[in-house]
Amino acid sequence: MNKSLSITLIFDWARPLVNFSLFDIGSKRGYYAADEAQQFRAWYQQYAYPALTQITENTTPVSLYCSGTFIDMLSAFDAAMVKTLKTAIKKGHIELLGGTYHHSLSSLYDRAHFQREVHWHKQLIQKKLGTSPSRFFNTSNIYYNDLAPILQELGYNSSFTGAIDWYLSEHKSERIFSAKSETSFDLLLITSDQGQSLFQNDEIQHHFLQLAPDELMAIGGWSELIRKTKNKATIYSLKTQIDQVEKKPIYNVRQPISGTYDYRPLDSLNTHPLQISWLKQLNELSTAMAVQSEEIQKLWSGLSAANILEKLNPNAGHEDTSYNTYQTLINIFSNLQFRLRQ
Repeated sequence: MNKSLSITLIFDWARPLVNFSLFDIGSKRGYYAADEAQQFRAWYQQYAYPALTQITENTTPVSLYCSGTFIDMLSAFDAAMVKTLKTAIKKGHIELLGGTYHHSLSSLYDRAHFQREVHWHKQLIQKKLGTSPSRFFNTSNIYYNDLAPILQELGYNSSFTGAIDWYLSEHKSERIFSAKSETSFDLLLITSDQGQSLFQNDEIQHHFLQLAPDELMAIGGWSELIRKTKNKATIYSLKTQIDQVEKKPIYNVRQPISGTYDYRPLDSLNTHPLQISWLKQLNELSTAMAVQSEEIQKLWSGLSAANILEKLNPNAGHEDTSYNTYQTLINIFSNLQFRLRQ
């Protein structure tokens, strides 16, 4: 029997921090590089634009997670692509997924802010792309039981997470489950092997593949991905693949788990002392931020984005810059505190 495959592309813009010094505290200097637009343009033209062009010109079903930072930049830089995406979404072969606005780990640390981020993201998609997402992509595919009722209340009916081999036991070949607390909420499990199980494991019928645009381009683009998988699987939309399963076992996940799609496991984002210290300081402002304007809240929220956390990990290829990044962030934090006192 031919396997079933659903593909999700992840579009996130990693905002480049400015070199914010001690002498900038109290000034009106921005936190991000002055040439951010130029940096975005170079990255977009090399990776994101080719990927978006290829999937919008093809009718093969695909789902997209676009972070709020990516949608903001896309709207400012390429209005024509926004219009093209809206048309493709209306035709039905592209589905937009909900997520956190800043591609952050807020679901682990601050549930109230997590809900705010998800709401911001959904609002932005409705405003810019004319659709309301019903399926969810959480950063690093983080999930635990208590998330299901939160997401369901926010209008979502499914989310991704990792396939944990020791837990799956007799269900090790299954990838579509129900949440323990909300059985009408679907959990779609990804195998953290960048799609190798599609070719090597004949016991698994349902497959979910997630790729960033640079990864898609590295394997030859959208048409090449379809060509490489067509003899192994039929590509379906998420809804169609979920509907193929009549009885879904329960995935009981008491503690947070994750599933990597880009060789960046969750512990590379939040276990180094620099990351722990930065997250602790940011979260100490959570109560104060709850009464601030949305502009200030988003400024604070963006400082917990996954790409910033990654730069704080010397073991993730940033050995020469992690401590400089941390000092920059500490200066930014002091400036943010100064703004709150005004």
